[in-house]
Amino acid sequence: MQKVYIKGMVCDRCISTVKFELESIGLKLEDINLGEVTFSAGSQISDHRFIEAQLKPFGFSLLEDKKYKLVTGVKKITEEIYSGDFDFPVRFRFAVYISEKLHKDYDLISATFSALEQITLEKYIIDYRIEKIKEFLVYSPQTLADMAFRLGFSSVAHLSTQFKTVTGFNPSCYRSLKEIKKKISDNRQ
Repeated sequence: MQKVYIKGMVCDRCISTVKFELESIGLKLEDINLGEVTFSAGSQISDHRFIEAQLKPFGFSLLEDKKYKLVTGVKKITEEIYSGDFDFPVRFRFAVYISEKLHKDYDLISATFSALEQITLEKYIIDYRIEKIKEFLVYSPQTLADMAFRLGFSSVAHLSTQFKTVTGFNPSCYRSLKEIKKKISDNRQ
């Protein structure tokens, strides 16, 4: 099995796009996660430039050093923590948790992430959490209080403020916009 690291993967849609593109050129995947693809034993990868050319139009590029492995680790831990299933301990601090998991100083982790991803780690986490909230708002009947608890926000007000800052909408308005779009779509069919 061969593994490659990919810069620019930030969400589930990125995973779907990379999976589709690599399979469309005949590569068999064993596993795919944010920033990381493991190829099946039968896949022969002789030239990474071919893979890079396939992914570049979508804003992805291949990575191959320890710093990028660190970034991939950060993304995996972020996904684990903000999946909606993480049991947040009292007084949880992301910086402490990730430093312990990766056995590195948080300042080094944050600086490396920012340098390679062109976004601060804090902004990446906020964006990741907001994408999760959007997903919950569209596909789940959960209350905002449940979402805030599941994603580690200190309160519904904190969730709502960050959501509005990033999207321009408050969560309730976003949910109703999706419902209106769905009704319009249903009426057209």
